[in-house]
Amino acid sequence: MFIGSIDAFLRILAATAMAYTAVIVILRINGKRSLSKLNAFDFIVTIALGSVLASTIVSKSVKLFEGLFAFAVLLALQYIVSRTSAHWQRFAKIVRSEPKLLLRDGQFLDTALLNERFTRDEVIAEIRKEGHGRYEDIAAVVLESDGSLSVIADGPCESLTVLGPVNQPGGET
Repeated sequence: MFIGSIDAFLRILAATAMAYTAVIVILRINGKRSLSKLNAFDFIVTIALGSVLASTIVSKSVKLFEGLFAFAVLLALQYIVSRTSAHWQRFAKIVRSEPKLLLRDGQFLDTALLNERFTRDEVIAEIRKEGHGRYEDIAAVVLESDGSLSVIADGPCESLTVLGPVNQPGGET
């Protein structure tokens, strides 16, 4: 019940070593995108890849080749979606969230904070991490597509070209 047969351990050892090697090769072929900061789509693919890999290693019913094939198909789909997103803006808007402005010219955008489920304290903590002492002096804080916060100290906002693609709600506070 607690300890399996030596054959089961040997099978897991062999499957893990072969799957590990194959995953490294597949990830190297697929490129850095597979290992980048995660947006929602990349997160889903990462979870699925972990599940496929675990099933391949531990489950007797999943053959090594089948698991690696599923792994490669998921990465190919990720490649197709990311490549299509890069070339077709409409498609990109479907699969990726847009960055959102949470603070503009030292003023919190409370509606945006509420919609994105962020608190003022979380934004202030990120401003501190970036080495700034006053949120009133910050031009913008952007919630990026991957969930990270970008703090921009230069201002005012209307002169910042990097905010062009950012969803900028009206000046509510």
